[in-house]
Amino acid sequence: MSANRAQVTGLNHRGEGVGRVLSGPDKGLVVFLESTVPGDVVEYVEIERSKGYLRGRVTEILEHGPGRVTEPCRVARECGGCSWQHLDYGLQLEWKRRIVEEAFARIAKIRDLEIRPCLPSPKILGYRNKVEVPVTERDGRIVAGFYRPYTHQVVASQNCLLEHPLAREVVSEMVNLIRARKYRAYNERTGRGLVRHVVSRVAPGTGERMAVLVINGRTVPGEATLARELTERLPGLVSVALNINMERTNVILGKTVRVIGGKPYIEDVLGSERLGHLKFRISPHSFYQVNSEQAVRLYEEALDEAGIGPDDIVYDVYSGIGTITLFAARRAYQAVGIEEIAPAVKDAWKNAEINGIENVSFIEGQAERVLPALSQGRLGLRDPRGRQIRAANLGGPGSAASGVVILDPPRGGADERALTAISKFNPRSIVYVSCNPATLARDLIALDALGWRPTYCQPIDMFPMTPHVETVVLMSRKEDK
Repeated sequence: MSANRAQVTGLNHRGEGVGRVLSGPDKGLVVFLESTVPGDVVEYVEIERSKGYLRGRVTEILEHGPGRVTEPCRVARECGGCSWQHLDYGLQLEWKRRIVEEAFARIAKIRDLEIRPCLPSPKILGYRNKVEVPVTERDGRIVAGFYRPYTHQVVASQNCLLEHPLAREVVSEMVNLIRARKYRAYNERTGRGLVRHVVSRVAPGTGERMAVLVINGRTVPGEATLARELTERLPGLVSVALNINMERTNVILGKTVRVIGGKPYIEDVLGSERLGHLKFRISPHSFYQVNSEQAVRLYEEALDEAGIGPDDIVYDVYSGIGTITLFAARRAYQAVGIEEIAPAVKDAWKNAEINGIENVSFIEGQAERVLPALSQGRLGLRDPRGRQIRAANLGGPGSAASGVVILDPPRGGADERALTAISKFNPRSIVYVSCNPATLARDLIALDALGWRPTYCQPIDMFPMTPHVETVVLMSRKEDK
């Protein structure tokens, strides 16, 4: 393959450099190039050709663009875990803002909304409180690491710099014991082998740690001894579990968890002077923001923009284990979490109980079904003690109480039927928290058709060293001034 030249002019949502071919028959064509920065002039070889663009692999950087730095990790260019270590952090923040701006303009045709500067993370390394590491065999030896970009080829890594040090210790000890016990790694091609992933969770506010071994089976040899050895070696390890995943799938966790040592959960303390401090119980399946310190700023931003007062009802859609719901309840008359994943709802109820918060209720179900049932009085609520909450206090159309909706869906965005149900519920405002600018922009189109417009947009860097960005958007009725 012959080398070609290109000049990089921008970055895309995948973190790749966006360049233009400088010469030859492809001159002027767009080419996507990993590990580049705007201003780079590079030589590359073509690895993919599609209608209207190319994708290339850089063979030499001829001119360095401003903002390029040396990656602190030696496998940064091979590993798919974090693709922006070569960018100065200030440049990362600016391009995250631009990624949101570009998605709004290209997808939703929104060009007149101010996209605020991206809020920096307190930590840019060592922030991840959850680590999921694939395991494979290479030359007869167990290897753990991270997948090469767009593949399932494991790049061995002994020390990921993004991981919280307490989480990395758990991963390292689990891998050592897997090797010592000669457990076989799972083979995706054949479907054979035992160990698929090792998962570690840490609660930064308490120091409690969890170890989860994801297996292609129902047990591992000597599991009681394994759990004991891990807890003896790792202070603060209070939970050791097996996750059963016997499906031919690339989904990491299976549905069944079996505790083989300690508790089925860890507990964290999260908060600030503005939010207050709350305890949260986290189980293997729980969704919990991986950057704990920045999660506090995210919740502050979302709740401040919601403008919650003591007479408000807050509806937290896609509420997970109740983090936003419970912080909102501290400010509101009543908070209602709506979540379709049953274990998350169970954890949310427990989190309300351990924090002594009673002006809160959680409903298991899809928002597009729950919200109409609430507004029509067909669905009652209860508090953490099981007491009924009067329907007159639920808010919604015709109620004296004012409603605010906060929604924080997964990367795929919100179900359009859920957005329709939210709009019909007639809240005073909607605060949309998103981890994917593209699906957020798509959902803004649906909300626009329902009579809503964005009036505030704040990107937040939850994931330093990656192109991922969290965004808080305040939506208001179009007729509101």
